[in-house]
Amino acid sequence: MSSMTSGNESLQVDPTFVGQLQRDLEQAFNVLSDRCLYESAKWTAEALIGLDLGDDDAPADDADIMQDATVARTQLEYADACDITMFDRMPASERRKYTLAKACFSCREYDRTVMFLDKCDSPKCMFLRLFAKYISGEKKKEERSEVILGPLDGDSTPNKELAIIIGELEQYFRGSDLSKHDPFLLYLYGIVLIKHKCEKAAVEPLIRSVKLYPYNWGAWLELLACVSTIDQLPSILAQIPASHIMAKMFEVVTSQELFQSTDAVFATLSQLEIVFPNFQFLKVQRALLCYHALEYNESEKLFDTVLTVDPHRLDDMDMYSNILYVTEQRAKLAYLAQLASSTDKFRPETCCIIANYYSLKSEHEKAVVYYRRALTLNRNCLGAWTLMGHEYVELKNIRAAIESYRRAIGVNSKDVRAWYGLGQAYEVIEMYYYSFFYYQRAAALKPYDHRMWVALGNCFEKLQRPTEAIKAYKRALSLSEMEVSILQKLSSLHASIGDVASAARYSQLCKEADTQS
Repeated sequence: MSSMTSGNESLQVDPTFVGQLQRDLEQAFNVLSDRCLYESAKWTAEALIGLDLGDDDAPADDADIMQDATVARTQLEYADACDITMFDRMPASERRKYTLAKACFSCREYDRTVMFLDKCDSPKCMFLRLFAKYISGEKKKEERSEVILGPLDGDSTPNKELAIIIGELEQYFRGSDLSKHDPFLLYLYGIVLIKHKCEKAAVEPLIRSVKLYPYNWGAWLELLACVSTIDQLPSILAQIPASHIMAKMFEVVTSQELFQSTDAVFATLSQLEIVFPNFQFLKVQRALLCYHALEYNESEKLFDTVLTVDPHRLDDMDMYSNILYVTEQRAKLAYLAQLASSTDKFRPETCCIIANYYSLKSEHEKAVVYYRRALTLNRNCLGAWTLMGHEYVELKNIRAAIESYRRAIGVNSKDVRAWYGLGQAYEVIEMYYYSFFYYQRAAALKPYDHRMWVALGNCFEKLQRPTEAIKAYKRALSLSEMEVSILQKLSSLHASIGDVASAARYSQLCKEADTQS
């Protein structure tokens, strides 16, 4: 697939634009680190390292910077972007408390963070206090649930701090000027609304947050969580200047999450790779797009490149292990599991990689143990819920499989594997109407994958609906390369409804395809 290689080496990047972007990212790293948003800060630092800075590693002199600064700034800044430093101002007494609270937060002493900032009114202090309260609530929620898939696991143990945080934030927004809203408080408001199952309400504050301060990658990810179908993406992009480089990042990642491996997405990704030629995150996005397009060899090569440059990177390496699992590369998967374990054996990604290795060896009980370990470390580890469901299907524990898939959908409703897995699980216990519903949801998320339509066709057959089954199999055939099994199905179905001519035609096509293979 030619669109999967950038082929843009001859294109040049405006050094003024890159210089301004470098300064913006450097400032963003300091701003995000100062607010204890360490994941977003790490992403920003990796983007900074990935920039194309030409032959000169050092930034340009101030005189050179000012020469074309206006042009570069218009390419990078939203019309209503705020001066983030205005929210850093606080009395000296609060500054001392903030320093201590920040140290406590870094040591994961969240309740102490809340206590030290209790009487502080500045937006910056308010953000860290409420953010610490939210994380403390999440931590206590997980401690209460304890056993994975146990009676107290899941939505039955909500975060008790959410209502308090929402109340405080709504009071703050009512009492302050709209133009002076802290983008980080808007970001936190979006987070708690999503946790409160109010995704539609969360879109507005998150859009306002990224418009005021676009370099908080965490806000873009929360906005992504609100997008359930590709049809929603244009309406969101229409509300933000789509030409900004962070909006382009968001567009690529959202398209990848929604399985849109189109030429337009690859073209946007290629443009970003010109600006960030060494940004491993973008290489991973390209690898995942190839993975969704079933281009496993290309995806594997890209992951190999990432691992060569950054051998101790664990982010997204569980997805790499999925590719090695599908292509049955046991030795390579064993090496990846060993490497991940030596880097950090207590990361959810490591546990998922090891679980995949055991699954490939057909040691499904051991695989479940490691998926459970991943979920103990992070209840929102999507891959662990979905893949644990697959293992329970192999172990014939359909009830546990269904619950695992449901939990995966609760974490991310865009996970096509979980919807498809639910369809398979209900098919095993012969509840075909349920199976049909879940296969339909999977096909809606990934309409260009012939496997979804084959599953639907099979389901229609079981429901004694041959006409609909024929339509589904024809759709599957149009998306595949004349698979013999689909042609056989179409032949037998046409024969069952008395369409002898069509049955003979598909039977002939089946023979021809079988001969060619």
